[in-house]
Amino acid sequence: MRQIGLGLVLVGAIAGLLVFWVTTSKTLPPTSFGPGHSELLPQAQVNSRPIDPLIQQHVMERNATHPVGQMLIQYNCRDYECEPGLVRDLEDIVTRFPRTVYLAPFPGMDAKIALAAPGRLEILDDFDEDRIVSFIRDNISR
Repeated sequence: MRQIGLGLVLVGAIAGLLVFWVTTSKTLPPTSFGPGHSELLPQAQVNSRPIDPLIQQHVMERNATHPVGQMLIQYNCRDYECEPGLVRDLEDIVTRFPRTVYLAPFPGMDAKIALAAPGRLEILDDFDEDRIVSFIRDNISR
């Protein structure tokens, strides 16, 4: 009987940890890749549709066959109030750089604007051209 009680306590603890993890985890762009990621890249530098998460992971992959400077600039105007012209302003910045810098919406992301490169993630609450350009320049050769 004692073993059953201990088992129930263990199951309860695991369930509690799972609930805690699910309720506190955030949805953000990847900064690395894992097994099972796609071998495709986004179809365009500026995307009007969200990029598949497995393709986002592939953007983060680095090796001899992948170009340096791949990164994601993503925005969430579904869950956050975006100022008029935000998407156009982001497009203007991204298109100043090589086609390895991708722009796309990311509805459901726990940020208004996210800048992601391998091993690096920056979250912005508002449009900040200087920070975005600085992030891209800091990561374009990586």
